[in-house]
Amino acid sequence: MPRIFVCSATGSLTTDAAPVGGGVAVLEALMPHLERSEFEVTLLTPGAEDRRDGIRQQLPVTTLARVEPDRILRLNARRYADFAIEWEAALARYFADIDPADTVVLANDTAEGPPFAQLRANGFAQLALLHVIVSEFFSRRYVSQPTGLPISGPHLSALWRLAERRGLTRHAPDIARLVWAKERDLARHVDAPIAPSAPVARSLADCYPGTGVARRTQIVPWGVTGEPDPDLRERRRETLREINADPNRFTLLTLSRLSPEKRVELVIDALRLIERQSPATAERIQLIVAGGAAYMGGAAYERKLRQAASRLRRAEVHFPGYVTSEQKWRLFAASDTFLSPSYYEAYGLTIAQALASGAPVIAAPHAGAYATVDDRHGWIAEPTPRAFAAAIRRALHADENREILRRREAASTWGRERPFEVAAHRIINIAHRLAHGEPAEEAL
Repeated sequence: MPRIFVCSATGSLTTDAAPVGGGVAVLEALMPHLERSEFEVTLLTPGAEDRRDGIRQQLPVTTLARVEPDRILRLNARRYADFAIEWEAALARYFADIDPADTVVLANDTAEGPPFAQLRANGFAQLALLHVIVSEFFSRRYVSQPTGLPISGPHLSALWRLAERRGLTRHAPDIARLVWAKERDLARHVDAPIAPSAPVARSLADCYPGTGVARRTQIVPWGVTGEPDPDLRERRRETLREINADPNRFTLLTLSRLSPEKRVELVIDALRLIERQSPATAERIQLIVAGGAAYMGGAAYERKLRQAASRLRRAEVHFPGYVTSEQKWRLFAASDTFLSPSYYEAYGLTIAQALASGAPVIAAPHAGAYATVDDRHGWIAEPTPRAFAAAIRRALHADENREILRRREAASTWGRERPFEVAAHRIINIAHRLAHGEPAEEAL
């Protein structure tokens, strides 16, 4: 029987318990399909001690001997790097005793992934699910957006390679090596990186030219995870009243972890602009900011959002906190428009979930928007308050003219046509080929 080892630094967490993001959501959706497949499955996760529980094998890492697993969502950059390096070392020790024959290693992380080069040298076939191109995200989040300089992921990757050639990276902080050296190892040594959209595949290839990763990358759109239900729209008034929102207002929704890269302040700034331009219009709108603070800077970012929202005088903003399970699906269905203003989304699982729930979408021009949003059911708006304010007005106008009903139907149709099981079967088929010594399908 072929074996598959799934490596996930956040695999001990669940989307119902913590704001862990899309990587864990995809893993949760994929694992039941893997368990029903021909593979013998082992899920490797970090923990405080070496312990086996069913298919889950917990490997000890020093950081988690001192803190609860969900604390990794709040580590600063230095401690996060320490954790990722400890986890890589734990995986290296574990796989040193594993026979690579008929075996596939599936990485659900990049910076927190296994030792890709070492596994390749030891004969393991490898898959990696790409939830973010780390170099591209890093350049947008920490360089281009704060400074306004047009520095892309490929630019920074090229600078790192130049610095390596000149011996300047020996004293670089660990976090920098996790961004560039680790992702380059993935590009060089993983047999089949799995990208959820063509822009993500191109970004990886552009960041690491000469690795041959373009011909090995497989494009597998995630589709819709979970169980959306557009009929929950019938409970809209009840759903909104439960969070003290007004059922009579046009309802905008964001639903994500609260961290700076999600750029929710863009929506609040757009509402402030609408207040100045048309106070009467603003009085008809409310924004629901669903989600909990997570990752570096999350708590400070939530405080910033609440302060910005408190300065609005006409539009209302509600913070229901982290929502899960049925409440999440009810909010999707209750919203009149879902918004995704993020700096970066590789696919946009919440966009797909919102569409499948019948909610039209306004999104910034990130990879996830291009993979999921079209003019039948949404709008892509430049990431400025003026552009988002205009898109919100268009959505409100569509609601007034009943055009929104056509868009809601187009959105839910999009979701019905893209169940996650299609992606799961594709991933399992690729893993099957690799386990039997066959090449993954050519994708690019």
